[in-house]
Amino acid sequence: MAKKTVRNDNKNFISTMRAIAIDGINKAKQGHIGMALGASEIFYSLVAKKMHFSSLNPKWIDRDRFVLSAGHGSMGLYSLYHLLGLLSIEDIKNHKEFNSKTPSHPEIDKLDYVDASTGPLGQGVAMAVGMAWSAHHLAEKFNQFDFKILNHSVFALCGDGDLQEGVALEAIQFAGTNKLNKLILIHDFNNVQIDSKASEVNNIDFANFFKSNNFNVIILKSNDPEEIEKAITRAKRNMRPTYIQVPTTIAFATPMANLSKGHNGILNETETIEFKKKLSLSTLIPFEYDSKAYELGNKMMHTKNASYKKWEAKFLIYKEKFPILAAELEKIINHQNEKFTFSDLKFKQSNVATRNYVGEIVDYLDKNYYTIIGGSADLRAATKVGFNDNKNIKYGIREFAMIAINNGIYLHSGLKTLASTFLVFSDYAKSALRLGALMEIPGVSIFTHDSYQVGGDGPTHQPVEQLTMLRSIPNYLVFRPADENEMLNSFKYALNLQKTPSAIIACRQEIKSFNKQGNEFKAGYFIKEEKEFDLTLLASGSEVELAYNVANELMKENIKANVVSVPSLQLLLEDEVLIKELKLDKKPLFAI
Repeated sequence: MAKKTVRNDNKNFISTMRAIAIDGINKAKQGHIGMALGASEIFYSLVAKKMHFSSLNPKWIDRDRFVLSAGHGSMGLYSLYHLLGLLSIEDIKNHKEFNSKTPSHPEIDKLDYVDASTGPLGQGVAMAVGMAWSAHHLAEKFNQFDFKILNHSVFALCGDGDLQEGVALEAIQFAGTNKLNKLILIHDFNNVQIDSKASEVNNIDFANFFKSNNFNVIILKSNDPEEIEKAITRAKRNMRPTYIQVPTTIAFATPMANLSKGHNGILNETETIEFKKKLSLSTLIPFEYDSKAYELGNKMMHTKNASYKKWEAKFLIYKEKFPILAAELEKIINHQNEKFTFSDLKFKQSNVATRNYVGEIVDYLDKNYYTIIGGSADLRAATKVGFNDNKNIKYGIREFAMIAINNGIYLHSGLKTLASTFLVFSDYAKSALRLGALMEIPGVSIFTHDSYQVGGDGPTHQPVEQLTMLRSIPNYLVFRPADENEMLNSFKYALNLQKTPSAIIACRQEIKSFNKQGNEFKAGYFIKEEKEFDLTLLASGSEVELAYNVANELMKENIKANVVSVPSLQLLLEDEVLIKELKLDKKPLFAI
Protein backbone atom coordinates (compact mmCIF):
# COMPACT_ATOMS: atom_id res chain seq x y z
CA MET A 1 0.00 0.00 0.00
CA ALA A 2 2.86 2.39 0.89
CA LYS A 3 4.55 1.68 -2.45
CA LYS A 4 1.33 2.52 -4.31
CA THR A 5 1.05 5.80 -2.39
CA VAL A 6 4.63 6.69 -3.33
CA ARG A 7 3.96 5.95 -7.00
CA ASN A 8 0.82 8.10 -6.88
CA ASP A 9 2.74 10.95 -5.24
CA ASN A 10 5.45 10.67 -7.91
CA LYS A 11 2.82 10.68 -10.68
CA ASN A 12 1.12 13.73 -9.20
CA PHE A 13 4.47 15.50 -8.88
CA ILE A 14 5.32 14.85 -12.55
CA SER A 15 1.82 15.94 -13.65
CA THR A 16 2.28 19.14 -11.66
CA MET A 17 5.60 19.74 -13.41
CA ARG A 18 3.78 19.52 -16.74
CA ALA A 19 1.08 21.92 -15.56
CA ILE A 20 3.70 24.46 -14.46
CA ALA A 21 5.50 24.14 -17.79
CA ILE A 22 2.37 24.70 -19.88
CA ASP A 23 1.23 27.64 -17.73
CA GLY A 24 4.62 29.33 -18.11
CA ILE A 25 4.70 28.78 -21.87
CA ASN A 26 1.11 29.95 -22.32
CA LYS A 27 1.83 33.08 -20.29
CA ALA A 28 4.82 33.83 -22.56
CA LYS A 29 2.48 33.35 -25.57
CA GLN A 30 5.13 31.22 -27.27
CA GLY A 31 7.54 28.46 -26.32
CA HIS A 32 8.79 24.92 -26.70
CA ILE A 33 6.13 22.62 -25.27
CA GLY A 34 7.42 19.42 -26.89
CA MET A 35 10.30 18.39 -24.65
CA ALA A 36 9.05 20.34 -21.62
CA LEU A 37 6.01 18.03 -21.51
CA GLY A 38 7.57 14.92 -23.04
CA ALA A 39 10.68 14.55 -20.89
CA SER A 40 9.17 15.24 -17.45
CA GLU A 41 9.87 11.71 -16.22
CA ILE A 42 13.54 12.13 -17.17
CA PHE A 43 13.87 15.49 -15.42
CA TYR A 44 12.20 14.06 -12.33
CA SER A 45 14.14 10.79 -12.15
CA LEU A 46 17.50 12.36 -12.91
CA VAL A 47 17.54 15.85 -11.42
CA ALA A 48 15.11 15.44 -8.52
CA LYS A 49 15.86 11.87 -7.47
CA LYS A 50 19.42 10.94 -8.48
CA MET A 51 21.52 14.09 -8.76
CA HIS A 52 23.59 15.54 -5.92
CA PHE A 53 23.49 19.32 -5.64
CA SER A 54 22.56 21.80 -2.92
CA SER A 55 20.72 25.07 -2.39
CA LEU A 56 23.17 25.71 0.48
CA ASN A 57 26.03 25.96 -2.03
CA PRO A 58 24.85 25.96 -5.67
CA LYS A 59 28.47 25.89 -6.94
CA TRP A 60 29.59 23.00 -4.71
CA ILE A 61 32.67 21.50 -6.39
CA ASP A 62 31.50 17.90 -5.89
CA ARG A 63 27.95 18.40 -7.11
CA ASP A 64 26.71 16.39 -10.07
CA ARG A 65 26.68 18.48 -13.24
CA PHE A 66 23.68 18.65 -15.57
CA VAL A 67 23.76 19.99 -19.12
CA LEU A 68 20.48 20.35 -20.96
CA SER A 69 21.98 20.02 -24.42
CA ALA A 70 18.49 20.23 -25.94
CA GLY A 71 18.10 23.66 -24.38
CA HIS A 72 14.64 24.21 -25.84
CA GLY A 73 13.32 21.86 -23.14
CA SER A 74 14.10 24.48 -20.49
CA MET A 75 10.58 24.77 -19.04
CA GLY A 76 10.70 21.08 -18.14
CA LEU A 77 13.71 21.88 -15.95
CA TYR A 78 12.34 25.18 -14.62
CA SER A 79 9.08 23.53 -13.53
CA LEU A 80 11.06 21.03 -11.45
CA TYR A 81 13.26 23.75 -9.98
CA HIS A 82 10.11 25.61 -8.90
CA LEU A 83 8.80 22.60 -6.99
CA LEU A 84 12.24 22.15 -5.39
CA GLY A 85 12.05 25.74 -4.14
CA LEU A 86 14.80 27.06 -6.44
CA LEU A 87 12.55 29.28 -8.58
CA SER A 88 9.55 31.38 -7.54
CA ILE A 89 6.15 31.39 -9.21
CA GLU A 90 7.04 34.87 -10.50
CA ASP A 91 10.09 33.39 -12.19
CA ILE A 92 7.82 30.90 -13.96
CA LYS A 93 5.45 33.69 -15.00
CA ASN A 94 8.41 35.63 -16.39
CA HIS A 95 9.49 32.84 -18.72
CA LYS A 96 11.16 34.38 -21.80
CA GLU A 97 11.01 37.90 -20.37
CA PHE A 98 14.13 40.08 -20.66
CA ASN A 99 16.63 39.39 -17.84
CA SER A 100 14.39 36.75 -16.25
CA LYS A 101 15.84 33.69 -14.54
CA THR A 102 13.87 31.53 -16.98
CA PRO A 103 14.93 32.34 -20.56
CA SER A 104 13.84 30.12 -23.43
CA HIS A 105 17.20 28.34 -23.35
CA PRO A 106 19.17 28.02 -20.07
CA GLU A 107 21.85 30.66 -19.41
CA ILE A 108 24.50 30.40 -16.70
CA ASP A 109 24.35 34.07 -15.73
CA LYS A 110 20.61 33.95 -15.03
CA LEU A 111 20.41 31.04 -12.58
CA ASP A 112 22.95 29.38 -10.27
CA TYR A 113 21.52 25.94 -10.99
CA VAL A 114 22.35 26.07 -14.71
CA ASP A 115 25.76 24.53 -15.45
CA ALA A 116 26.05 25.60 -19.10
CA SER A 117 24.30 27.96 -21.49
CA THR A 118 22.73 25.88 -24.21
CA GLY A 119 20.90 26.65 -27.38
CA PRO A 120 23.01 25.58 -30.38
CA LEU A 121 22.33 21.85 -30.56
CA GLY A 122 25.20 19.46 -29.97
CA GLN A 123 27.43 21.81 -28.01
CA GLY A 124 25.87 20.78 -24.70
CA VAL A 125 27.01 17.21 -25.31
CA ALA A 126 30.55 18.44 -26.01
CA MET A 127 30.60 20.72 -22.96
CA ALA A 128 29.46 17.82 -20.78
CA VAL A 129 32.35 15.79 -22.19
CA GLY A 130 34.68 18.62 -21.17
CA MET A 131 33.19 18.59 -17.68
CA ALA A 132 33.73 14.85 -17.46
CA TRP A 133 37.35 15.28 -18.57
CA SER A 134 37.85 17.96 -15.91
CA ALA A 135 36.23 15.76 -13.26
CA HIS A 136 38.63 12.95 -14.14
CA HIS A 137 41.61 15.33 -14.17
CA LEU A 138 40.84 16.79 -10.73
CA ALA A 139 40.00 13.39 -9.23
CA GLU A 140 43.40 12.08 -10.33
CA LYS A 141 45.13 14.97 -8.58
CA PHE A 142 43.09 15.34 -5.39
CA ASN A 143 41.54 11.96 -4.57
CA GLN A 144 43.48 9.64 -2.31
CA PHE A 145 43.03 5.89 -2.50
CA ASP A 146 41.03 5.85 0.74
CA PHE A 147 39.53 9.34 0.42
CA LYS A 148 37.51 10.28 -2.68
CA ILE A 149 36.79 13.94 -2.09
CA LEU A 150 35.68 14.38 -5.73
CA ASN A 151 33.34 11.66 -6.93
CA HIS A 152 30.49 13.19 -8.93
CA SER A 153 28.88 12.46 -12.29
CA VAL A 154 28.23 14.61 -15.34
CA PHE A 155 24.83 14.21 -17.01
CA ALA A 156 23.77 15.53 -20.39
CA LEU A 157 20.19 15.32 -21.67
CA CYS A 158 20.04 15.44 -25.44
CA GLY A 159 17.39 15.12 -28.12
CA ASP A 160 17.36 13.53 -31.55
CA GLY A 161 18.74 16.72 -33.10
CA ASP A 162 21.81 16.86 -30.86
CA LEU A 163 22.98 13.52 -32.19
CA GLN A 164 22.96 14.81 -35.76
CA GLU A 165 25.29 17.72 -35.03
CA GLY A 166 28.95 17.11 -35.85
CA VAL A 167 30.23 18.64 -32.63
CA ALA A 168 28.33 16.07 -30.55
CA LEU A 169 29.65 13.20 -32.65
CA GLU A 170 33.22 14.54 -32.34
CA ALA A 171 32.81 14.76 -28.58
CA ILE A 172 31.27 11.28 -28.29
CA GLN A 173 34.32 9.82 -30.05
CA PHE A 174 36.58 11.71 -27.66
CA ALA A 175 34.64 10.56 -24.58
CA GLY A 176 34.68 6.91 -25.59
CA THR A 177 38.35 6.96 -26.54
CA ASN A 178 39.29 8.56 -23.22
CA LYS A 179 36.97 6.28 -21.19
CA LEU A 180 35.28 9.19 -19.43
CA ASN A 181 33.16 7.02 -17.16
CA LYS A 182 31.75 10.00 -15.23
CA LEU A 183 29.77 11.00 -18.34
CA ILE A 184 26.17 9.78 -18.59
CA LEU A 185 24.36 10.83 -21.77
CA ILE A 186 20.56 10.49 -21.68
CA HIS A 187 18.67 10.56 -24.97
CA ASP A 188 15.12 11.97 -25.01
CA PHE A 189 14.10 9.61 -27.81
CA ASN A 190 10.80 10.74 -29.33
CA ASN A 191 11.69 10.34 -33.02
CA VAL A 192 10.00 13.64 -33.95
CA GLN A 193 11.69 16.66 -35.50
CA ILE A 194 10.39 19.97 -36.82
CA ASP A 195 10.24 18.81 -40.44
CA SER A 196 9.99 15.04 -40.16
CA LYS A 197 10.44 11.91 -38.14
CA ALA A 198 14.01 11.66 -36.89
CA SER A 199 14.38 8.22 -38.45
CA GLU A 200 13.81 9.75 -41.90
CA VAL A 201 17.03 11.75 -41.62
CA ASN A 202 19.05 9.72 -39.12
CA ASN A 203 18.10 6.09 -39.48
CA ILE A 204 20.94 4.54 -37.48
CA ASP A 205 21.20 1.89 -34.81
CA PHE A 206 22.01 3.98 -31.74
CA ALA A 207 22.82 0.96 -29.58
CA ASN A 208 25.53 -0.31 -31.92
CA PHE A 209 26.70 3.21 -32.75
CA PHE A 210 27.44 3.98 -29.11
CA LYS A 211 28.90 0.53 -28.46
CA SER A 212 31.30 1.10 -31.36
CA ASN A 213 32.32 4.36 -29.67
CA ASN A 214 33.24 2.46 -26.49
CA PHE A 215 30.12 3.50 -24.53
CA ASN A 216 28.15 1.41 -22.09
CA VAL A 217 24.65 1.26 -23.61
CA ILE A 218 21.27 1.03 -21.85
CA ILE A 219 18.12 0.99 -24.00
CA LEU A 220 14.90 1.43 -22.00
CA LYS A 221 11.53 0.23 -23.28
CA SER A 222 9.54 2.83 -21.32
CA ASN A 223 9.97 6.15 -19.55
CA ASP A 224 8.92 4.71 -16.18
CA PRO A 225 10.73 6.79 -13.52
CA GLU A 226 11.84 3.75 -11.55
CA GLU A 227 13.43 2.23 -14.66
CA ILE A 228 15.24 5.48 -15.43
CA GLU A 229 16.59 5.61 -11.86
CA LYS A 230 17.80 2.01 -12.08
CA ALA A 231 19.52 2.75 -15.39
CA ILE A 232 21.35 5.72 -13.87
CA THR A 233 22.48 3.58 -10.91
CA ARG A 234 23.85 0.97 -13.33
CA ALA A 235 25.58 3.66 -15.40
CA LYS A 236 27.41 5.03 -12.36
CA ARG A 237 28.94 1.61 -11.71
CA ASN A 238 30.34 1.23 -15.23
CA MET A 239 33.91 2.10 -16.14
CA ARG A 240 32.94 3.59 -19.51
CA PRO A 241 30.78 6.57 -20.46
CA THR A 242 27.13 5.55 -20.67
CA TYR A 243 24.38 6.19 -23.21
CA ILE A 244 20.81 5.77 -21.91
CA GLN A 245 17.97 5.89 -24.41
CA VAL A 246 14.54 6.78 -22.98
CA PRO A 247 11.45 6.62 -25.23
CA THR A 248 9.19 9.66 -24.80
CA THR A 249 6.22 11.37 -26.46
CA ILE A 250 6.73 14.90 -27.70
CA ALA A 251 4.05 17.36 -26.43
CA PHE A 252 2.65 14.60 -24.20
CA ALA A 253 -1.16 14.59 -23.65
CA THR A 254 -1.81 17.55 -25.96
CA PRO A 255 -3.49 17.64 -29.39
CA MET A 256 0.03 17.98 -30.84
CA ALA A 257 1.42 14.85 -29.18
CA ASN A 258 3.76 12.83 -31.40
CA LEU A 259 3.52 15.42 -34.18
CA SER A 260 6.17 17.77 -35.62
CA LYS A 261 4.10 20.79 -34.67
CA GLY A 262 4.40 19.67 -31.05
CA HIS A 263 7.97 21.00 -30.90
CA ASN A 264 6.86 24.58 -30.39
CA GLY A 265 3.58 26.29 -29.52
CA ILE A 266 1.00 26.97 -26.83
CA LEU A 267 -2.41 25.66 -25.80
CA ASN A 268 -5.53 27.79 -25.76
CA GLU A 269 -7.66 27.99 -22.60
CA THR A 270 -9.93 25.07 -23.54
CA GLU A 271 -6.98 22.87 -24.56
CA THR A 272 -5.15 23.73 -21.34
CA ILE A 273 -8.15 22.71 -19.19
CA GLU A 274 -8.49 19.43 -21.11
CA PHE A 275 -4.75 18.83 -20.75
CA LYS A 276 -4.88 19.28 -16.97
CA LYS A 277 -7.96 17.07 -16.69
CA LYS A 278 -6.07 14.29 -18.50
CA LEU A 279 -3.36 14.62 -15.88
CA SER A 280 -5.96 14.31 -13.06
CA LEU A 281 -4.77 17.51 -11.41
CA SER A 282 -6.66 18.80 -8.36
CA THR A 283 -6.84 22.38 -9.69
CA LEU A 284 -7.26 23.73 -13.22
CA ILE A 285 -6.45 27.35 -12.36
CA PRO A 286 -3.23 28.65 -13.98
CA PHE A 287 -0.29 28.94 -11.54
CA GLU A 288 -2.11 27.18 -8.71
CA TYR A 289 -0.83 23.71 -7.80
CA ASP A 290 -1.28 20.89 -5.31
CA SER A 291 0.49 21.49 -1.99
CA LYS A 292 1.53 17.80 -1.93
CA ALA A 293 3.84 18.41 -4.89
CA TYR A 294 5.56 21.24 -3.02
CA GLU A 295 5.89 19.06 0.08
CA LEU A 296 7.57 16.32 -1.92
CA GLY A 297 9.87 18.88 -3.60
CA ASN A 298 10.91 20.28 -0.22
CA LYS A 299 11.60 16.78 1.06
CA MET A 300 13.84 15.94 -1.92
CA MET A 301 15.73 19.23 -1.57
CA HIS A 302 16.24 18.54 2.14
CA THR A 303 17.83 15.19 1.22
CA LYS A 304 20.18 16.92 -1.24
CA ASN A 305 21.23 19.51 1.32
CA ALA A 306 21.89 16.78 3.88
CA SER A 307 24.19 15.10 1.36
CA TYR A 308 26.10 18.36 0.94
CA LYS A 309 26.52 18.74 4.71
CA LYS A 310 28.02 15.24 4.86
CA TRP A 311 30.51 16.23 2.18
CA GLU A 312 31.40 19.41 4.09
CA ALA A 313 32.22 17.32 7.16
CA LYS A 314 34.26 14.98 4.99
CA PHE A 315 36.19 17.90 3.51
CA LEU A 316 37.15 19.14 6.98
CA ILE A 317 38.78 15.75 7.65
CA TYR A 318 40.44 15.89 4.19
CA LYS A 319 41.94 19.29 5.04
CA GLU A 320 43.46 17.87 8.21
CA LYS A 321 44.90 14.80 6.48
CA PHE A 322 46.03 16.46 3.22
CA PRO A 323 46.54 20.18 3.93
CA ILE A 324 48.63 20.97 0.82
CA LEU A 325 46.20 19.31 -1.57
CA ALA A 326 43.24 20.89 0.23
CA ALA A 327 44.79 24.36 -0.09
CA GLU A 328 45.25 23.86 -3.84
CA LEU A 329 41.70 22.55 -4.22
CA GLU A 330 40.30 25.51 -2.29
CA LYS A 331 42.01 27.88 -4.72
CA ILE A 332 40.19 26.14 -7.55
CA ILE A 333 36.90 26.14 -5.64
CA ASN A 334 37.22 29.88 -4.95
CA HIS A 335 38.45 30.70 -8.47
CA GLN A 336 41.63 32.18 -7.05
CA ASN A 337 43.34 32.18 -10.42
CA GLU A 338 47.10 32.17 -10.70
CA LYS A 339 48.70 35.42 -11.88
CA PHE A 340 50.63 34.89 -15.11
CA THR A 341 53.80 37.04 -15.04
CA PHE A 342 56.55 35.25 -17.05
CA SER A 343 59.06 37.30 -15.04
CA ASP A 344 62.03 35.01 -15.68
CA LEU A 345 61.26 33.73 -19.18
CA LYS A 346 64.12 34.30 -21.63
CA PHE A 347 63.68 33.36 -25.27
CA LYS A 348 66.29 31.19 -26.92
CA GLN A 349 65.55 32.50 -30.42
CA SER A 350 64.87 35.71 -32.31
CA ASN A 351 63.97 36.65 -35.89
CA VAL A 352 62.05 33.39 -36.30
CA ALA A 353 58.44 32.37 -36.89
CA THR A 354 56.24 33.61 -34.05
CA ARG A 355 54.90 30.08 -33.52
CA ASN A 356 58.38 29.21 -32.18
CA TYR A 357 57.92 31.71 -29.34
CA VAL A 358 54.58 30.06 -28.60
CA GLY A 359 56.40 26.79 -28.04
CA GLU A 360 58.79 28.34 -25.51
CA ILE A 361 55.94 30.07 -23.67
CA VAL A 362 53.87 26.88 -23.43
CA ASP A 363 56.90 24.97 -22.12
CA TYR A 364 57.26 27.64 -19.44
CA LEU A 365 53.57 27.41 -18.54
CA ASP A 366 53.84 23.64 -18.32
CA LYS A 367 56.68 23.84 -15.80
CA ASN A 368 55.36 26.71 -13.67
CA TYR A 369 51.53 26.65 -13.57
CA TYR A 370 49.31 23.73 -12.62
CA THR A 371 45.92 25.39 -13.34
CA ILE A 372 46.39 25.59 -17.12
CA ILE A 373 45.81 22.64 -19.43
CA GLY A 374 45.09 21.97 -23.10
CA GLY A 375 46.68 20.98 -26.35
CA SER A 376 46.08 20.94 -30.08
CA ALA A 377 43.82 19.42 -32.70
CA ASP A 378 46.51 16.91 -33.70
CA LEU A 379 48.97 19.69 -34.60
CA ARG A 380 51.42 19.96 -31.69
CA ALA A 381 54.41 19.73 -34.02
CA ALA A 382 53.06 22.61 -36.11
CA THR A 383 51.42 24.92 -33.54
CA LYS A 384 53.94 24.17 -30.75
CA VAL A 385 51.11 23.86 -28.22
CA GLY A 386 51.08 20.88 -25.88
CA PHE A 387 51.72 19.91 -22.27
CA ASN A 388 53.29 16.94 -20.58
CA ASP A 389 51.64 14.15 -18.59
CA ASN A 390 47.97 14.51 -17.68
CA LYS A 391 47.81 18.26 -18.43
CA ASN A 392 47.99 17.56 -22.16
CA ILE A 393 44.74 16.93 -24.02
CA LYS A 394 44.86 15.07 -27.33
CA TYR A 395 41.65 16.34 -28.93
CA GLY A 396 42.26 14.58 -32.22
CA ILE A 397 41.27 16.35 -35.42
CA ARG A 398 38.15 17.82 -33.83
CA GLU A 399 38.41 21.62 -33.87
CA PHE A 400 34.76 22.35 -32.98
CA ALA A 401 34.67 19.84 -30.13
CA MET A 402 38.08 21.03 -28.90
CA ILE A 403 36.75 24.51 -28.11
CA ALA A 404 33.42 23.21 -26.74
CA ILE A 405 35.25 20.68 -24.54
CA ASN A 406 37.45 23.49 -23.21
CA ASN A 407 34.32 25.52 -22.48
CA GLY A 408 33.07 22.58 -20.43
CA ILE A 409 36.38 22.23 -18.58
CA TYR A 410 36.25 25.85 -17.47
CA LEU A 411 32.57 25.64 -16.49
CA HIS A 412 33.35 22.59 -14.38
CA SER A 413 36.46 23.75 -12.55
CA GLY A 414 37.61 27.21 -13.63
CA LEU A 415 40.83 25.74 -15.05
CA LYS A 416 42.44 27.84 -17.79
CA THR A 417 42.64 26.14 -21.16
CA LEU A 418 44.74 26.46 -24.30
CA ALA A 419 43.60 25.15 -27.67
CA SER A 420 45.41 25.29 -30.99
CA THR A 421 45.04 24.64 -34.69
CA PHE A 422 45.67 26.46 -37.99
CA LEU A 423 43.95 29.84 -38.37
CA VAL A 424 42.01 28.66 -41.41
CA PHE A 425 40.35 25.97 -39.27
CA SER A 426 39.04 28.52 -36.77
CA ASP A 427 35.95 28.56 -39.01
CA TYR A 428 35.16 25.02 -37.83
CA ALA A 429 35.30 26.13 -34.19
CA LYS A 430 33.54 29.49 -34.52
CA SER A 431 30.20 28.57 -32.94
CA ALA A 432 31.92 27.26 -29.79
CA LEU A 433 34.17 30.32 -29.65
CA ARG A 434 31.04 32.48 -29.79
CA LEU A 435 29.24 30.51 -27.06
CA GLY A 436 32.32 30.70 -24.85
CA ALA A 437 32.36 34.48 -25.31
CA LEU A 438 28.68 34.68 -24.34
CA MET A 439 29.45 32.70 -21.18
CA GLU A 440 32.52 34.88 -20.46
CA ILE A 441 34.88 31.89 -20.49
CA PRO A 442 38.48 33.19 -20.72
CA GLY A 443 39.92 30.37 -22.80
CA VAL A 444 42.87 31.08 -25.07
CA SER A 445 43.14 29.73 -28.61
CA ILE A 446 46.39 29.78 -30.56
CA PHE A 447 45.86 29.88 -34.33
CA THR A 448 48.98 29.51 -36.46
CA HIS A 449 49.89 29.56 -40.18
CA ASP A 450 48.27 32.95 -40.27
CA SER A 451 48.37 34.43 -43.78
CA TYR A 452 48.60 33.99 -47.52
CA GLN A 453 52.36 33.63 -46.98
CA VAL A 454 51.72 29.96 -46.13
CA GLY A 455 52.10 29.82 -49.91
CA GLY A 456 52.65 26.32 -51.17
CA ASP A 457 49.94 24.77 -49.04
CA GLY A 458 47.39 26.30 -51.40
CA PRO A 459 44.23 28.37 -50.97
CA THR A 460 42.56 25.87 -48.62
CA HIS A 461 45.21 26.70 -46.02
CA GLN A 462 45.60 30.43 -46.71
CA PRO A 463 43.37 32.37 -44.28
CA VAL A 464 42.06 35.69 -45.59
CA GLU A 465 38.79 36.48 -43.83
CA GLN A 466 39.32 34.59 -40.54
CA LEU A 467 40.85 37.50 -38.61
CA THR A 468 37.81 39.64 -39.42
CA MET A 469 35.51 36.81 -38.39
CA LEU A 470 37.22 36.37 -35.02
CA ARG A 471 37.29 40.11 -34.33
CA SER A 472 33.55 40.31 -35.06
CA ILE A 473 32.63 37.99 -32.15
CA PRO A 474 31.28 40.08 -29.23
CA ASN A 475 33.45 39.83 -26.09
CA TYR A 476 36.28 38.14 -27.98
CA LEU A 477 39.78 39.59 -28.30
CA VAL A 478 42.28 38.88 -31.06
CA PHE A 479 46.04 39.33 -30.59
CA ARG A 480 48.40 39.15 -33.55
CA PRO A 481 51.98 39.54 -32.28
CA ALA A 482 54.83 40.55 -34.59
CA ASP A 483 57.80 39.29 -32.54
CA GLU A 484 58.77 37.61 -29.26
CA ASN A 485 58.26 40.79 -27.23
CA GLU A 486 54.68 41.19 -28.47
CA MET A 487 54.02 37.47 -28.16
CA LEU A 488 55.00 37.37 -24.49
CA ASN A 489 52.96 40.48 -23.68
CA SER A 490 49.96 39.11 -25.59
CA PHE A 491 50.06 35.84 -23.64
CA LYS A 492 50.40 37.74 -20.38
CA TYR A 493 47.41 39.93 -21.24
CA ALA A 494 45.23 37.08 -22.55
CA LEU A 495 45.90 34.62 -19.72
CA ASN A 496 45.12 37.22 -17.05
CA LEU A 497 41.72 38.06 -18.55
CA GLN A 498 38.88 36.92 -16.29
CA LYS A 499 35.77 37.15 -18.47
CA THR A 500 36.99 37.43 -22.05
CA PRO A 501 38.20 34.64 -24.34
CA SER A 502 40.90 35.40 -26.86
CA ALA A 503 42.88 34.22 -29.85
CA ILE A 504 46.62 34.58 -30.32
CA ILE A 505 47.64 34.46 -33.96
CA ALA A 506 51.08 33.17 -34.99
CA CYS A 507 52.92 32.67 -38.28
CA ARG A 508 54.88 29.80 -39.76
CA GLN A 509 57.46 31.78 -41.77
CA GLU A 510 60.49 33.53 -40.29
CA ILE A 511 60.01 37.27 -39.71
CA LYS A 512 62.10 40.12 -38.33
CA SER A 513 62.02 40.90 -34.61
CA PHE A 514 61.70 44.60 -33.71
CA ASN A 515 61.17 44.15 -29.95
CA LYS A 516 60.14 47.75 -29.31
CA GLN A 517 56.99 47.21 -27.26
CA GLY A 518 58.66 47.01 -23.84
CA ASN A 519 57.45 44.93 -20.91
CA GLU A 520 53.84 46.11 -20.95
CA PHE A 521 51.27 45.32 -23.58
CA LYS A 522 50.20 48.19 -25.85
CA ALA A 523 47.49 47.80 -28.48
CA GLY A 524 49.52 49.94 -30.89
CA TYR A 525 52.98 51.55 -30.94
CA PHE A 526 55.55 52.97 -33.36
CA ILE A 527 57.89 50.66 -35.21
CA LYS A 528 59.10 53.58 -37.31
CA GLU A 529 58.34 57.21 -36.47
CA GLU A 530 59.07 60.34 -38.52
CA LYS A 531 58.88 63.84 -36.98
CA GLU A 532 57.20 65.04 -40.17
CA PHE A 533 55.19 62.41 -42.00
CA ASP A 534 52.80 62.04 -44.91
CA LEU A 535 50.91 58.91 -43.93
CA THR A 536 50.79 56.05 -41.43
CA LEU A 537 51.00 52.37 -42.23
CA LEU A 538 49.24 50.07 -39.75
CA ALA A 539 50.01 46.37 -39.65
CA SER A 540 49.93 43.39 -37.33
CA GLY A 541 51.78 40.13 -36.95
CA SER A 542 53.55 38.82 -40.00
CA GLU A 543 52.70 41.96 -42.02
CA VAL A 544 54.60 44.39 -39.72
CA GLU A 545 57.91 43.64 -41.42
CA LEU A 546 56.22 44.12 -44.79
CA ALA A 547 54.90 47.54 -43.70
CA TYR A 548 58.36 48.49 -42.48
CA ASN A 549 59.90 47.53 -45.83
CA VAL A 550 57.18 49.43 -47.72
CA ALA A 551 57.92 52.56 -45.64
CA ASN A 552 61.59 52.32 -46.59
CA GLU A 553 60.66 52.03 -50.27
CA LEU A 554 58.34 55.04 -50.00
CA MET A 555 61.18 57.05 -48.51
CA LYS A 556 63.02 56.62 -51.82
CA GLU A 557 60.08 58.46 -53.42
CA ASN A 558 60.33 61.19 -50.76
CA ILE A 559 57.16 59.95 -49.02
CA LYS A 560 57.58 59.76 -45.26
CA ALA A 561 55.55 57.07 -43.55
CA ASN A 562 55.12 56.15 -39.92
CA VAL A 563 54.74 52.43 -39.20
CA VAL A 564 52.51 51.32 -36.31
CA SER A 565 52.35 47.75 -35.09
CA VAL A 566 48.84 46.86 -33.93
CA PRO A 567 48.89 43.62 -31.90
CA SER A 568 45.21 44.18 -30.97
CA LEU A 569 43.08 46.19 -33.37
CA GLN A 570 40.02 45.98 -31.09
CA LEU A 571 41.83 47.42 -28.07
CA LEU A 572 43.40 50.16 -30.19
CA LEU A 573 40.00 51.26 -31.52
CA GLU A 574 38.72 51.55 -27.95
CA ASP A 575 41.66 53.70 -26.79
CA GLU A 576 41.17 57.35 -27.85
CA VAL A 577 44.26 58.47 -25.92
CA LEU A 578 46.48 55.96 -27.72
CA ILE A 579 44.99 56.91 -31.09
CA LYS A 580 46.03 60.54 -30.50
CA GLU A 581 49.42 59.49 -29.14
CA LEU A 582 50.09 57.61 -32.37
CA LYS A 583 48.80 60.58 -34.42
CA LEU A 584 46.33 58.33 -36.19
CA ASP A 585 43.83 61.19 -36.31
CA LYS A 586 46.21 63.46 -38.27
CA LYS A 587 47.15 61.93 -41.62
CA PRO A 588 45.92 59.21 -44.01
CA LEU A 589 46.03 55.63 -42.74
CA PHE A 590 46.80 52.52 -44.75
CA ALA A 591 46.34 49.03 -43.33
CA ILE A 592 48.57 46.24 -44.56
